[in-house]
Amino acid sequence: MMSGTVQVSSERRKEKSRDAARCRRGKESEVFYELANELPLPHSVTSNLDKASVMRLALSYLRLRKLLNTDVLNVESEVDSQWNSSYLKALDGFLMVLSNDGDIVYLSENVSKCLGIPQIDLTGHSVFEFTHPCDHEELREMLAHKTGLSKKAKEQHTNRSFLLRMKCTLTSRGRTVNVKSASWKVLRCSGHIHTTDGIKKGVCEEKSVCSKYLVLICESIPHPTNIEAPLDSRTFLSRHTLDMRFTYCDERITELLGFDPVDLLQHSVYEYYHALDSDHMTKTHHNWASVYWTVPAAG
Repeated sequence: MMSGTVQVSSERRKEKSRDAARCRRGKESEVFYELANELPLPHSVTSNLDKASVMRLALSYLRLRKLLNTDVLNVESEVDSQWNSSYLKALDGFLMVLSNDGDIVYLSENVSKCLGIPQIDLTGHSVFEFTHPCDHEELREMLAHKTGLSKKAKEQHTNRSFLLRMKCTLTSRGRTVNVKSASWKVLRCSGHIHTTDGIKKGVCEEKSVCSKYLVLICESIPHPTNIEAPLDSRTFLSRHTLDMRFTYCDERITELLGFDPVDLLQHSVYEYYHALDSDHMTKTHHNWASVYWTVPAAG
């Protein structure tokens, strides 16, 4: 008789435990549902997000609000909406905001047209997961922010311009492949380090309290052997040997710089740059060489 009572009591405890767990899961789902609805995304998108994605996007959104001056943000008018749409169309690339540890805080929607990967699949992840391993060291240097410089030197030091290889799931035929089968797309990234008001006003005593972000415009660069798009009137095309001697230069250089293309052949491009630009040009030369001597597969 006693054993039967103990068994019933044990079953009741298990049932109560299951009910409590079911109740917790229900409340948790409600919280995540409400949190997803607070994200600035269409319901058709948020309704398909799992809990991990909701948390990832919510944290990125909070970081973005911290970066922006939310006190002066106004409701977007129809004209503003049209202008913002035009900005994205005018960009031959996308906007990317990175935290100082490399997390992707924000990406403009047109990133999918450039890389084939949707905005929400990248936001909140580490940029190092989607960039070439050989670029990680330079990328960390770009994310670093040195303090204690003069005002002019600090402004120059916060500017950034570099090449970066990111995973691209778009094929030459316009199809999309799995990320594991992605290739590398070369991007020209230019922007600056943006600091929160705390750093600018000197109220942050500890670096950990101060937030720093790298704001970039990333433009895709066609491979030198596959330039099919027509060049504008302010651009000329040249080809070089590995030591940067001219092997070809189109006639537009005459109108732009006054040189005859024939006179440039077999001469080094370094002969025509200012001496103060030599270090920058050498570094750029080495970067281009390392970028384009890369295996195409990203997986």
